[in-house]
Amino acid sequence: MTGLLIFIGLILVILNVLSIKKQNKSFKGALGNAIENTNDYDIRIGELRREFSESILELQSELVQIKEIMKKNEVTNKNLDISYIEQAKHRENIEEIDDENENEIIIDEVHNKNSEKLEEIKRLFAEGLSVGEISEILHLGKGEVLLIKDLYIR
Repeated sequence: MTGLLIFIGLILVILNVLSIKKQNKSFKGALGNAIENTNDYDIRIGELRREFSESILELQSELVQIKEIMKKNEVTNKNLDISYIEQAKHRENIEEIDDENENEIIIDEVHNKNSEKLEEIKRLFAEGLSVGEISEILHLGKGEVLLIKDLYIR
């Protein structure tokens, strides 16, 4: 019986060794096929990675250029804004001065006209004309003539 167990053990060992050799051959073939297929895929994946990295690098360089342009534009815009504000202030000052000059001219003209009317009314009163006659000659209301007489002529 011992011999039979040894014989069965040897047969099992031999069968296992044969099956291991067979598996090695089939594993080597499968591994070789996988390596060949993987190489094609790896090459393609490597090409895609390289293309993507080049695209990303180009985009990053364009972004840097755009940022530099934007910074230059900001400086230019600030300078333009400052000069525009200064010009606007200068225009406002000129307009204010012109308005003041116009107002003074208008006031002077009104004052001159009023002075002329006042002098005319004084002259007519000196000639001895009545309030009604003066208002008709100067085309003024009687109230205006009386007011001027009371305020200016005494």
